[in-house]
Amino acid sequence: MLNNIEAERARHNLSKIEIAERLKISPKTYRKWINEDISVPSSALIELSKMFNVSVDYLLSLTEESA
Repeated sequence: MLNNIEAERARHNLSKIEIAERLKISPKTYRKWINEDISVPSSALIELSKMFNVSVDYLLSLTEESA
């Protein structure tokens, strides 16, 4: 699971629906990303990293440091 995306979403007090709306995707698509049923497009990862002010590597759990 993409735990860091969910952790940042919760830290910013955003619902899954709010994230989906900001990314212009359906909540179902967001859920599929988090469950790793489908891959998160690189453009969405970049947008999420900007939204949360963290690195893409952190969102993908490739590093423990968020910056």
